[in-house]
Amino acid sequence: MSVWRLAATKRWIGILGFTLAFAVACVGLGQWQFDRRASAQAAIALLDNNYAIPTASLSEVVETVDDYDASEKWRSVRIIGVYNPEVLYVRTRSGAGGIGFEQLSMLTQSDGTVFVVNRGWVPANGDNSAPAETPSPPAGLVIVTAHLIPGEQQILGRDAPAGQIATIHLATIDELTDGPLFRGWYGRVDTESVSADTGTPWERPVLSEGPHLSYALQWYVFAAMGFFGYGWALRKEHRGDVVPTPRLRKRRSDEDIEDEALDAR
Repeated sequence: MSVWRLAATKRWIGILGFTLAFAVACVGLGQWQFDRRASAQAAIALLDNNYAIPTASLSEVVETVDDYDASEKWRSVRIIGVYNPEVLYVRTRSGAGGIGFEQLSMLTQSDGTVFVVNRGWVPANGDNSAPAETPSPPAGLVIVTAHLIPGEQQILGRDAPAGQIATIHLATIDELTDGPLFRGWYGRVDTESVSADTGTPWERPVLSEGPHLSYALQWYVFAAMGFFGYGWALRKEHRGDVVPTPRLRKRRSDEDIEDEALDAR
């Protein structure tokens, strides 16, 4: 029997079908990794581009409290207003010293709108129930420059005590403020015109595209290896190096033997 006739047998057609399905799955996973790499590269390009744009007033970048354009992330904006003396703390945030809190201060502008400013990370106390340090925002009129960050999703079932919040969910924070609050963006503080103690200052993030390229190439290699293994096994059986294991006959039960005996009578 030629190798082609062997490949056309029912058993080897089934093996080929399995090999094709395996290859399709590998190619799909490889493409998924390519898509993730493209998303990471787009995030890096957005960071590099928007960090290079000069600071603009908040109203020039975000026209209304409901305005949101994802392409504005990381833009540097200037906000002029007065801080609310009360500070809202975001729980369970990682920082240079481990687990701590991020401090949110509400900055009220002259038109009454409120913008949330994240004034950095502070360490937690011994049982992580409250911040160990509580620096107050500066009093009076202040000019703040900050980088725009989109609000976070609410985590259902996770609550926090008074004065704290589980995530920077701006719609929830809006319910705690008097004036209309910007619900698409908050800002990571860069500078303040009035000197005051704050948490660990924010630094420009370092983004990486990760190992997605190598993972993608590995999945394509796995797909090729599947066809190589199919051809190798087919060739080996054709040469007689491997004898396919015969299918075992199903063992007859006692009931089957008795039924055959009754039928014979």
